[in-house]
Amino acid sequence: MTGAEARVAALAARGHPNRAIAAGLSVTPRTVELHLTRAYRKLGIHGRPELAEALERLGKDTP
Repeated sequence: MTGAEARVAALAARGHPNRAIAAGLSVTPRTVELHLTRAYRKLGIHGRPELAEALERLGKDTP
């Protein structure tokens, strides 16, 4: 996972909405969606409900 994907995934796992993540990282909401989609694929998951658990397993629960 790239650094950008990891940062976005960590924030999403904490419950931040895409728009807030985008604003905080100075990117578009679409960029956030793309990073999340790529992170999900790389982690072998399908959505936010699985994200926090997957990141915890990898030890990547912080941005």
